Amino acid sequence: MDKKLLKFLATKEGTLEAIKKAPPADDEFRKLIKRVIIDESKLLQKVLLGEDMIAAMKMGYKNAVAGFLHSAEENNRFLMERASLSVFISHTTEAYLKALKEMEWHKLVDDGYIIRSGGEALTKIRKYAGIREVNSLTIYFAGKPVCEKHLKWEDYSISIHELYEELGIKRGERKEIKCSYCKKEAKYFTLSMPKASALIALACETVNKNPNRMLKIYANLSRILHPYGFTNIDKDVVFTVWARDLLMILSEINELLFPCYFKKGGSSSDNGKSALQFLKDWKSRKNGTSNVNGVS
Repeated sequence: MDKKLLKFLATKEGTLEAIKKAPPADDEFRKLIKRVIIDESKLLQKVLLGEDMIAAMKMGYKNAVAGFLHSAEENNRFLMERASLSVFISHTTEAYLKALKEMEWHKLVDDGYIIRSGGEALTKIRKYAGIREVNSLTIYFAGKPVCEKHLKWEDYSISIHELYEELGIKRGERKEIKCSYCKKEAKYFTLSMPKASALIALACETVNKNPNRMLKIYANLSRILHPYGFTNIDKDVVFTVWARDLLMILSEINELLFPCYFKKGGSSSDNGKSALQFLKDWKSRKNGTSNVNGVS
């Protein structure tokens, strides 16, 4: 592989800092990324929402080859969102999948059922349940408490009595909870829909993964789209930028989706793995060698 490409892929700085240093991609590098996508797709085939993640990689590749940076990076963001949602649903409740499939997610958001940050959700869970754990029961505490009069979303709600009973919390330890709308005694908690950053943080929480690196990558991708734009970049450079982001994202989501099989980033996990390190690990898994230059 070209030495300039290797040097660029070894960097860990954010996309905004790295974008002006990116060298153009060549055919060898494009073929290599296509092989990575094929292998990653095999891993994702049986994962919840895996088809969406595979589609995001393939569409990102097509857009990057064409030089469409915005569209390519949108697919990288979607890949991160879907991986996080997959893990989040798997560790909480399929009611979120129902909201997605029946297109009721945005309606709940419009009604104000929103988790704005992971910290907000964890604070509520600790307040009502006395524990930090995010699971199929405690996630309701991150939602809105409502009385019977204001219970609108029954399919996404659970009675507070049932919650406390299932969690084994004694009556004397239960909180007095008021309805979010009228301040009368609440009888139910209705699920709230997490925003993207909250989704990433909560998904990481369920598998004991530090979310900082994923959140940083996601924020960088968002800033490419707004406010900076980057509309005048050569299409071969676009491919390099997108591919570097993709490889770093794959390192993160593999740890998220398959925590038993992929090692976390070690003592410098806040900085994550470089794209080059991902390629070395990928090559090692395939052929027992980490010599990236040997990939054809």
